[in-house]
Amino acid sequence: MRENKYNILILEYIICGVFFMNEIMWGDIIFQLLVLLILVMIVGLIVSAVRILSKRSSRMNESVTNIIITIVFLVALWFALDFIGVEPSYVVPNLIEWTTKFILPWVVLYWFIRLIKSLEKK
Repeated sequence: MRENKYNILILEYIICGVFFMNEIMWGDIIFQLLVLLILVMIVGLIVSAVRILSKRSSRMNESVTNIIITIVFLVALWFALDFIGVEPSYVVPNLIEWTTKFILPWVVLYWFIRLIKSLEKK
């Protein structure tokens, strides 16, 4: 009898949870999309300003420009993830760990093979 009562309570909780999950708060979604759009526009303006300044300045070479643009994108990604509700302090280290485990070895292997081929040609 007791198990039956718990099963019914669990079933009611699941049904109510599904019912409340189907209600969409369009105002919140539109607000989040507008804030993310503003963030993208700000990042675009910063990137274009950095590129214009790098063309005008003789001391600022392409690698410095790329580093600044990368930092701007990473900061924007951090704020966007935090705003959406994803915990960036959890996602970013896991993403870095996954990248170094699976992608970085293939990149190293590719450049190692290119090095071997260039040494064979000489």
